[in-house]
Amino acid sequence: MKLTWNFGTDAVLLPAAVLEHLDKATKKDIRILLSLAAEPLARVDLEAACKALEQKQIATAGEIDAVLAFWRGTGLLIADKSETTVSAPPAGSAKTAETAQVRVVTERGMPVYSSEELSGVLERRKELAGLIDACQRTFGKIFNTSEVSVVAGMVDYLGFDGEYILLLLSHCVRMEKKSLRYAEKLAITLHDEGVTDPTVLEERLHRIEVMASATGKIRAMFGAASRSLTSKEKRMIENWVCGLQYPHEIIEFAYEITVDTIHEASFSYANTILERWHAEGYQTLEDIKTAIAEYRRQKDDGRSSFDVDDFWEAALKRTYGEQ
Repeated sequence: MKLTWNFGTDAVLLPAAVLEHLDKATKKDIRILLSLAAEPLARVDLEAACKALEQKQIATAGEIDAVLAFWRGTGLLIADKSETTVSAPPAGSAKTAETAQVRVVTERGMPVYSSEELSGVLERRKELAGLIDACQRTFGKIFNTSEVSVVAGMVDYLGFDGEYILLLLSHCVRMEKKSLRYAEKLAITLHDEGVTDPTVLEERLHRIEVMASATGKIRAMFGAASRSLTSKEKRMIENWVCGLQYPHEIIEFAYEITVDTIHEASFSYANTILERWHAEGYQTLEDIKTAIAEYRRQKDDGRSSFDVDDFWEAALKRTYGEQ
């Protein structure tokens, strides 16, 4: 038997990826999504389309906001970042203050739920209660309504799962930044950068933590603890730590050679040394010291075709001078 769709005079167009999120979507999420997709105003004026659904009594303003937050969290709906607020209903409405609170959003668009709206999200997403309890244990405190709202937004708006959120909060604890607002800003930044997988997140957070630890030590070593690093210096440090993956002892040895050679602390000069060592394949401090000892032994034995120390210093100074 052959089936033929009867589209009539109109049709609803949705991304095929909607099917991938049906297991997490409620009946309300699906019904309001279909209603919005079928509303002619939706493509040109989302606010007007939402009001049209309210007038048709398909859903309340709070329900529509919650459903939009869910579908934006999946990445299937993209909000205009230039719009940071949604206007509240007319002043004469009995629920003006409450509805306005529901529709308040952060700079990026994270919803700030009212108590009633938050209760609705918790009811709709049964897994949230257990997740919030786990988050509270991670932070070692009981969350207030505003903090619970942040966790709910990460799930309902950004589309993050429990593993992702707990990894993020554990990172905040290790960084001694036990603030849900800090976690919220970081979550939004990561979401916008496309870091949505827990495995990728773990790698990114590890990089942040390693850099935070190493940067302070390197700044103090180079006598830059009392000033801000330049963009170039930040890039060099990140390359030493995360790119070349050199431990502190090797960076410190490069610093010592730098000061011994040019009698001052120089990020650029040390960078040249470290990049040369990496190009030669030296991965440990023992590798480097062994190579230097061998160069000097060949020089003393007269088996080197050139003066290694002079060549080394000339190469460094040439590169340093060019920089």
